[in-house]
Amino acid sequence: MNAIANEAGLEPVVKELMVPAKPDRAFDVFVHGIGTWWPRDHKLSDAALDTVVIEPREGGALYEVDADGVRCEWGHVIAFEPGKRLVLGWQLNAEWVFDAGFVTEVEVTFAAVDSGTLVRLEHRNLERYGENAAGVRQSISSPTGWPGILESYAALVKAN
Repeated sequence: MNAIANEAGLEPVVKELMVPAKPDRAFDVFVHGIGTWWPRDHKLSDAALDTVVIEPREGGALYEVDADGVRCEWGHVIAFEPGKRLVLGWQLNAEWVFDAGFVTEVEVTFAAVDSGTLVRLEHRNLERYGENAAGVRQSISSPTGWPGILESYAALVKAN
């Protein structure tokens, strides 16, 4: 972590959970199933959310598609290591608007353990939100932020 984040008290948001699946399957549900488990009210468009897509490759896009077929960009894939690691360039600014010149990182790792997979999500570089950083950090670490989003993911893994 860089000195700016430490001085500002902006530790990354880190959430971990166990899922009852092997890492390859846990990764697959995260990437290919995101359109199913992503909360329907976490969207940019005014129209109903149809799906969310992570294009499965480095350089791939991260976006939503609304019920009218309109695509709204969220970011891009920085690293894609099936069964192990995914890093997303999260390009939603503090107003929750896509900004091609802005990026924070969301890294998700998948580690085998006796009872399944430990999934660890880290949303970092939050200092890049500037004066809005503390508020954004509070929002994404709240029950309706990454913790609730990951609960939806875990429920889908458990159901299949």
